[in-house]
Amino acid sequence: MKRTILVPIVALLITACNSSSPEKESIEQAAYNYCVATSNYDLDAAEAFCTEETAKHTLAVGRHLLTLVDSSYIASDTPATIEIKSVKQLSDTSAYAVYHKQTPRKDYVDTMQMRKRDGQWLAHSI
Repeated sequence: MKRTILVPIVALLITACNSSSPEKESIEQAAYNYCVATSNYDLDAAEAFCTEETAKHTLAVGRHLLTLVDSSYIASDTPATIEIKSVKQLSDTSAYAVYHKQTPRKDYVDTMQMRKRDGQWLAHSI
């Protein structure tokens, strides 16, 4: 009798641990949007998906660097595809997302820090 009760409970716990939560989905979507925008050199679009510090520092440097890059290089390095491989929430306001980026010139896996500000998950890179 104990076994018939225990098996469904364990199965339910395993399913619950593997299912996607709304919080995880929010982190994943914000990371995806930021990575797609930056990977396709659209820093104006990326600004909507990052922290104020990231916009002020990282994107500002990126904008300056883009003025030094030949437009033919940018054309040869787009479009980019992004796949979020995993998300790990560290606290109520901190997480990271592992993503795979592929362009005609690059193919790699990296990690993006995420922060929750005013109820919204945002990419954080300074």
